[in-house]
Amino acid sequence: MMKILASAYILLTLCMFFPASASEKPSFKVAAIEFNPVFKQREQNFPAMEALVKQAAESEAKLILFPEMSTTGYLYGSRSEIAPFVDTIPGKTTSYFEELAKKYAVYIVAGMPEVDDATGMYYNAAFLVGPDGLVGKYRKNNLFLLESGWAAQGNLGIPVFDTELGKISIIICYDDYFYQSTRLASLKGANLLAFIASSGRMLNPDPDMAGVHISISDVQQQALQNGLFVVATNRTNIEKNDALGIGVHYLGGASIWDPLGKNIAQAAVSTQKGQASNDADPTILYGNIDRSLYENSAKELLKYRRPELYGDITLNMSPRPMMASRLSHDVNALLVQYTPQANDMAANKSKVNTLLEENVSLVTNLIVFPEYSLTGPPLSTEKAKELANSADEINAYFSVLANRHDSYLVYSTVTKDSEKYYKTARILGPQGKIVGEYRKTHLNTKEKKWLTAGNDIPVIDTKIGRIGLLIGDEVLYPEAADVLSVRRADMIVVPVSWTGQYGIADELDKGFLTRKYPSNTNVIWYATAKNAQAYLMAANFVKTDQEFLGSSGLYSLDPTNGYYPPVVASRDQEEVLAVNFQTIAPKTWWTSQQFIIDGRRPELYIPLVLNPTQKCFQRWQESTDYFVSCWR
Repeated sequence: MMKILASAYILLTLCMFFPASASEKPSFKVAAIEFNPVFKQREQNFPAMEALVKQAAESEAKLILFPEMSTTGYLYGSRSEIAPFVDTIPGKTTSYFEELAKKYAVYIVAGMPEVDDATGMYYNAAFLVGPDGLVGKYRKNNLFLLESGWAAQGNLGIPVFDTELGKISIIICYDDYFYQSTRLASLKGANLLAFIASSGRMLNPDPDMAGVHISISDVQQQALQNGLFVVATNRTNIEKNDALGIGVHYLGGASIWDPLGKNIAQAAVSTQKGQASNDADPTILYGNIDRSLYENSAKELLKYRRPELYGDITLNMSPRPMMASRLSHDVNALLVQYTPQANDMAANKSKVNTLLEENVSLVTNLIVFPEYSLTGPPLSTEKAKELANSADEINAYFSVLANRHDSYLVYSTVTKDSEKYYKTARILGPQGKIVGEYRKTHLNTKEKKWLTAGNDIPVIDTKIGRIGLLIGDEVLYPEAADVLSVRRADMIVVPVSWTGQYGIADELDKGFLTRKYPSNTNVIWYATAKNAQAYLMAANFVKTDQEFLGSSGLYSLDPTNGYYPPVVASRDQEEVLAVNFQTIAPKTWWTSQQFIIDGRRPELYIPLVLNPTQKCFQRWQESTDYFVSCWR
């Protein structure tokens, strides 16, 4: 007994003198620091940043983030203006923070303007330092308005850095409007995304811009779509460049998210209007990262991607608007949300007829129905296969309905072709004829047991615009919507049977938005519309034993500035939701599908279309470099 006690005492003593390393602990604390640098300074900002590192480290944070351009301020308009403040990486700036990281045994991410000694090129960059020195750097890939006047586009790809805290990737501000960056980080094995921003609204904005993108409002979707922890930080003050006659109110709103899109911590949105550049006090937002969630259900979905269908993602489509609609169209859509009787088509026809008759006075040129539109989801595979035998009857019913309402109509059911079963969505024209068809390309685990996947993601031309189709849970694959975007879909129609099995409510701080989203907004539908710059319409069921969650709705292109705010139906009431919008974003909007196409970096996206089972993808995934010879 004495020997056991002695052994325990020795073990306890060793633990006191040799505590578990960060890599052995199940969780660790992170700190997102809302720091406001003094504009047109560099080393002068270091002491204030050091004090914040010390404070965060003493609160046991192991990863500490500062915002974009946090060493110098952001509002530079030319190379000559920023030239006195650039630095190399490694250089004076990183040396200073390496000493801090070593002293406090932490990792630090901070943004700065970088000069490449070999080329003289400037970059909007970020560095990661740790207890053992400089870990790596990232150069911003997607440049926003002002920085395009001095910075070159990033040329390092999307690096992922292996640390004792896990694998960390970095993106900067406007990068997050391009889903591809975070997707690539996840595919390369990242566990955590460090997102740093200088994100806000222009003071006295140009009327032609009608607002500005608030990039930090997109971070929840980055976590949920890719199975990553996201730590995001921003600034909270006002910064002015008197020579250029511009100013920005940075909105703060730092946040921390788990890999399933749940909010761990959220800082308030800044309302400090009128304050000078150094008047806003810094805020430190803390959160705990649970390593056990590094492997998660969102990461599992990566294996069900269909890279062979994503080839268009790597095409340079700018400037090539030849596929895009040239005329704007008024779309007046009805989204039919109802409670189906399982496999009782007669009862469901009667229900649909009644709902539409009650809304016959509404002007419409598009009617959208849920997934398994006339039956509700079958209760067994056998029942589902039987649906294929009724495909002609179902089509005949909807054909009459389209003709009666002189409207395009989207519905979905099961179809059979050469002994194979497909989950199919169809577009009927106003005369009731099929004008387009889509077979679900991304099947879930249950569907794989009996369905065959489609092999194309088409866009269908109609007289109300170009329509892309997705079905149900395949909105979880942003690559599919990206293909529709590159093929210039004006709208994406999604029949769904949603019970909460994917996506969660939008937990974004509503202070970011000009017009608030409803509380039952599905963040995945929100993200799909925004990423693709195509209006998304989802139609869903309500109630039944399967507990459908309704929330059918229209999701718009630019929710931050409130253009066509979302219209979302209730969670539990039958209704025909009327939504109205015009296709093609006006050039006066700050963004549009064309602007997104113009800003893409297809040369970086090749890993998205590589076969994961082949050597080139595996070499890329295992390499410490982003670029590998087999595809560079």
